[in-house]
Amino acid sequence: MGYLFKNIHIVSMDETKPEIFFGDVLVEDKIITKVGIDLPKVAHKVIEGKNRLLMPGLINTHTHVAMTLLRSYGDDRSLFGWLENMVWPMEEKMTKEDIKVGTELGIAEMLLSGTTTFLDMYAEMDQVALAVEETGIRGHLSKGMIFRDDEKIDQKNLEETEALIKEFHNKADGRIQFLVGPHAIYTNSKEFLEAQLAIAKKFNVGVHIHVSETRAEVDTALKNYGLSPVAYLESLGIFSVHPVIAAHCVHLVEGDLEILKKHNVSITHNPQSNLKLASGIASVKTYLDYGVNVGLGTDGASSNNNLDLLEELQYASFLQKGILEEPTALKAYEALKMATVDGAKALGIDHKVGMIKEGYEADLIVLDLNKPHFYPLQHNKISNLAYSAQSSDIILTMVQGKILMENRELKTIDLETLYSRVNESVQGLLKGH
Repeated sequence: MGYLFKNIHIVSMDETKPEIFFGDVLVEDKIITKVGIDLPKVAHKVIEGKNRLLMPGLINTHTHVAMTLLRSYGDDRSLFGWLENMVWPMEEKMTKEDIKVGTELGIAEMLLSGTTTFLDMYAEMDQVALAVEETGIRGHLSKGMIFRDDEKIDQKNLEETEALIKEFHNKADGRIQFLVGPHAIYTNSKEFLEAQLAIAKKFNVGVHIHVSETRAEVDTALKNYGLSPVAYLESLGIFSVHPVIAAHCVHLVEGDLEILKKHNVSITHNPQSNLKLASGIASVKTYLDYGVNVGLGTDGASSNNNLDLLEELQYASFLQKGILEEPTALKAYEALKMATVDGAKALGIDHKVGMIKEGYEADLIVLDLNKPHFYPLQHNKISNLAYSAQSSDIILTMVQGKILMENRELKTIDLETLYSRVNESVQGLLKGH
């Protein structure tokens, strides 16, 4: 069945069109087939657009979705204290079912807040892939690889990564994509990084990795290798595949931006997580001005503490204005780009999602503008969208032409049953299973 969005405000993110315009959008099967005015209503479900706004679904280019189970666990700590003393010990206790449940909880949160695509790094990624397949969201997935023994290569994890790529890459009508996921240079030996690169080349997939998240990471790399994390990864050839998504990049040094631009590496900005863990504030405006692509991520819910990308883009814009004392830094439309088309570019899917454009897949969200915080409606709706919108304003989430949430009701997830499963999993984790 097709859907016709009728007489609706449209923010297409297509630079060949105005930033916002009024019209109709026709979706047939999973494709946007027409964008125009006065399209006929024949044989389609009509979604009336009075006081509503249609835009591309949001794209979260760095998260650890199953960490919803650790939300509010171990707060108010530095990154390394949080990881080593709280997160990693608890993650060792997680079962496959825990990770499936935590992922479903995160997907529910994302669909309700307008995210249609996410890039994930975690363990038991077969369970994450199954959750993506069952719920209808779009997931780009990477098994997080941690191995600090310089003398050995973790062959078991390498074999598991290959098996995951073979089983799930391009499955679920292309909604599932796999990447290689070395956690960071401080949790991977040189040999292990090179072995993962070989897998990426073998299967023609990308790399998802944490880079230069803290000053300590950068200082340690300079001490151990005489190179920044970015330069070290370049020396190993990690940036020779595509796409490469470098999460965080808070503390880049001279020469790093040139390397990232040369290899078309995309950065994921995670402002709330970086603030909460006191890691710093990335100089995003500088990165964009240099010509480096920047997407937007939430990181995990345990360091944020939510997966709300609308909230994230507001933080991103306001932080750049504040640290630079420049009100025009990272304008509203630029922040929206980071959460949509630039996120799609980071993942290598900007040819099919991230814009409302004929021929693109219908990953779309609808916001209800009939809310006090949107009024008056006569002024700048782009600013309202970037600076005033709340996740509760989203009344429809669609992926590949399928409605996954409508009128705040999820179509593929039973929340009450899920809440019971979440409570059961967390009780088991606290008892050590």
